[in-house]
Amino acid sequence: MRRVGEAEVVVLGAGVAGLTAARLLRERGHRVLVVAQDLGEASRVPVALVNPLRGKRFTLARRGEEALEVALRFYSRFVPLHLGVFRPVPEGEREKVAARLGGLQHSWEEGGVLLEEAFWLEPRALLGRLAEGLSLLKARVLAWEPPYLVLEGGGRVRGEVLVYAGGGQGAHLLRLEGRHIPGLVLLLLDYFPRAISYRVYLAGSALGGSYLPHRSHPEAPPPTEGEVEWLLKGAEGLLGYRPLVASLWRGVRFRLDQPLPPGGLDLPYLFPVEGGFALTGFGSTGFLYAPWLGERLLEALGW
Repeated sequence: MRRVGEAEVVVLGAGVAGLTAARLLRERGHRVLVVAQDLGEASRVPVALVNPLRGKRFTLARRGEEALEVALRFYSRFVPLHLGVFRPVPEGEREKVAARLGGLQHSWEEGGVLLEEAFWLEPRALLGRLAEGLSLLKARVLAWEPPYLVLEGGGRVRGEVLVYAGGGQGAHLLRLEGRHIPGLVLLLLDYFPRAISYRVYLAGSALGGSYLPHRSHPEAPPPTEGEVEWLLKGAEGLLGYRPLVASLWRGVRFRLDQPLPPGGLDLPYLFPVEGGFALTGFGSTGFLYAPWLGERLLEALGW
């Protein structure tokens, strides 16, 4: 096989996790090569909501306060951040929710709580800025054979360290098992400068959430009428009316099923594998955790 690339670190995947890790490594002076079929992959959602207070139960994500602080500091270098996520709180649950806020900066308003440092951003602009100056090889990887990645067409790239950040599309290369969760975002004619999140979320011109159950493969199914109806009904509950839809976007998130692998670094999304590390399986929390885990990757490498 011919060698078509070589670097100190080869990152497989050009979503938010891979590009963030590659950017941090390059800023430390390391030679980095990113290998991916395309820029962004599943991270090209129209709007990314970075909110550590998760779900209808208002659960504070593990290391959520710390991850939010790092995400604010990192992403603000590249794109505008739209601060403030309003979370409606049902009557009678304010005391319970207040106990779950931890150290998050917040203020109470009529009907709910404003998370003052949670935010939304536009991922496509972010991914483009993160990729600036990085060496990017567009190719399909067929095999993970440290220190090489074997490419379609017979080429291979060599890295002293390999980092897998490929999400669900390439999980089979490392025999990683997880859930592939289809998500749908409706693009609206309305615009919401401050995000609202309860069951579904509204941010910018996006109405997002998940409806379909997980699947065993990463291919995206077509949207269903029931899925669209569920999203619009959720929006109506927040707004009192149904917003008008202009278009839609479909993506598939990958979430690891396996427990924390041996040697995992506090969260199950960063762990050692043959030849390097895996940085994957975030589900819907990729934009929250990517900068924090990128810093933890540097620490694990001793850099």
